[in-house]
Amino acid sequence: MRRMWVTWGAMLALLAGGCDAIDLSEITQRDAKTRVRPEPPGEHCEFGGDAVESGLDRDRDGELDDSEVTATDYVCDAALPQVLTRARTEPHGANCTLGGQAVQSGLDQDGNGQLDDAEVSTTEYVCATSVANVLLRVRPVSPGARCPLGGQVSHAGHDANGNGLLEDGEIAQEVYACNEPAPVVLRLRTLAAFTAPCDGDDSGGTVLEAGPDLNGDKALAMSEVEATHYFCGMELTDLKLRHQPEPAGPSCSRGGTRVDAFQDLDHDGEPDRNGVSATVYVCQSTRVHDGDFAVTGAVDLVSLEGVTHLRGELIISAPTLTDASLPSLAVIEGSLTVRGNASLRRLFMPALRFVGGTAAVLSNARLDALTLGTAPDTMLRVERSLWVEDNPMLSTLEGLAAVQPGDSITLRANNALVDPGLLPYVTELHGSLVIEDHLRLDRSPFFNLTRVHGDVRLSGNTALGGPFGLNHLTQVGGSLELHDNAVLETLDPLAQLTSVGALFITGNPRLTDTTGLEQLSSAGRIHIQGNKELLSVGDMPLLLQVTDSFSVKYNEKLQRVHHLPVLRSVATVALVGNTALTSLEGFQRLTRLTTLDVLGNAAVTNLGDLARLREVDYLNLQGNAALTDFGLTDLVRVPESFGVIDNARLPTCRATALAASVFQGQPWGLVIERNDDAAACP
Repeated sequence: MRRMWVTWGAMLALLAGGCDAIDLSEITQRDAKTRVRPEPPGEHCEFGGDAVESGLDRDRDGELDDSEVTATDYVCDAALPQVLTRARTEPHGANCTLGGQAVQSGLDQDGNGQLDDAEVSTTEYVCATSVANVLLRVRPVSPGARCPLGGQVSHAGHDANGNGLLEDGEIAQEVYACNEPAPVVLRLRTLAAFTAPCDGDDSGGTVLEAGPDLNGDKALAMSEVEATHYFCGMELTDLKLRHQPEPAGPSCSRGGTRVDAFQDLDHDGEPDRNGVSATVYVCQSTRVHDGDFAVTGAVDLVSLEGVTHLRGELIISAPTLTDASLPSLAVIEGSLTVRGNASLRRLFMPALRFVGGTAAVLSNARLDALTLGTAPDTMLRVERSLWVEDNPMLSTLEGLAAVQPGDSITLRANNALVDPGLLPYVTELHGSLVIEDHLRLDRSPFFNLTRVHGDVRLSGNTALGGPFGLNHLTQVGGSLELHDNAVLETLDPLAQLTSVGALFITGNPRLTDTTGLEQLSSAGRIHIQGNKELLSVGDMPLLLQVTDSFSVKYNEKLQRVHHLPVLRSVATVALVGNTALTSLEGFQRLTRLTTLDVLGNAAVTNLGDLARLREVDYLNLQGNAALTDFGLTDLVRVPESFGVIDNARLPTCRATALAASVFQGQPWGLVIERNDDAAACP
């Protein structure tokens, strides 16, 4: 220290001695500097913060180097608010169909150690499911790229640790369901007099109907009607409609459309003062999942519980699944296929209102409860076909009462099916109806069916005594087939049938006659074969024409074709192998045929019942052991083929004489052989 002061003294002496001035600032001045660096949580700051370091810039480089730091102060962060959670019971409803827990979370801003209502920032729902040990976790999704209008994401999985919460590591399936507004369509419709609920008013009324346009055709189908109001005693033209968006609230929890109908007698577009008015709501609850979806197990099924609208095909094929319940799903834009579920006992989809393809329930070995839609409240429109096949434990179709297919229905090999119920919305099929290979079914559920554009086939139903359930059927555009039904004894339920493309009655061993077709007036073809107890064919009092052929073949006890009093037009009559047949009275008014085949009818002695027949293009009489005479007294022309063969008792000379008078074809078209050559002719 003393050396320091000596040095300063020498310098002062120099200055006093008159030397040039020396700038002390160049020697003594050093700038004070500070710097700030993050301080991690630790001994200086429990929750982290900043370290403020200071010192002189000794080397005058403009920065405070580590070696120049002489003091450090700490500015510490306060404790961060904790993230807290709490669970509340969630009742049955929109968030959890079967109830569950609402798990709420947020920051403990006031530091009181509790999550207050105002601090809740997010809510997830842990929902109970119909499947043991499988949980569903539902979280709202804010509007964004994935769901432009928001929605929800569902996570499903097995509760592996049994704590009642679905943890991240337990999630096996994720499904997004996005909010989408369904377009609303509405209409006013006239209600006929004395029609419920205006059945006390002889002027009828008007009904307001509104609902979502589920199939996108911009028309309101009955299956889409969600809201209804009746105006009894009021004309349709006296009412006006308005609709506008309805915000989320007591009328629609997620918003929707408000529809106002009001009286406007002066037609100024505004409600009349003191006039009648009504308001209905179509609420938007549509949550859409894009794409096809395959359910291969319980977790997949549970993850769909929040979806109301599937934009694709749904396939349920899960061998271990015992209960398939989707209570919220209303729309499937593609097909629904439930196939090969060996353990499935129940299929329950009560909200279903639209299937854009085919609904098929196939080969489910234990299925005994089936519900698609809810009748009579709503109708389930299936754009294509309904197919229920090979479900050996299914005893009833009552759960399909809401279904209205657009194309076809196939019911096949459901061996426990005994009480089919009633499918009231099936009034017309543009495709076909097939009911076959049932052990216990004794009637069909189609009492309201009036027209089938395709085929109707009742085949191999061992308990079906008749076409019961088809009592209002009037038209079949294709074939009506009654085939191999072991106890079928009557056709009476077909009493309303007026026309059929083709009628096939084959292999029904207990059918004795064809009575019951009282209104049948036209048929493209009639074919009756192999009914071993059949005694008579006919009893069709209004049958006027058969466009193609009337064939009766191999009915071993058949005695007569009769009671066809107005039948005047048939192209072909074919009588083959009916060994007891003697009477053809039903054909007595025919005057022209394209073809007449009488083959192997051992009891036919003559064709006198066809005496009015004047022209036959192709005549073929063969193997009729008792035939002794033609009896075709009015026959004048056979232009193409004349064949009389193997009729052991028919005199050849009679055949030759008839051919000489009526045959006008080429020589190769005339065949007369192996008849009774020894018999003499008058």
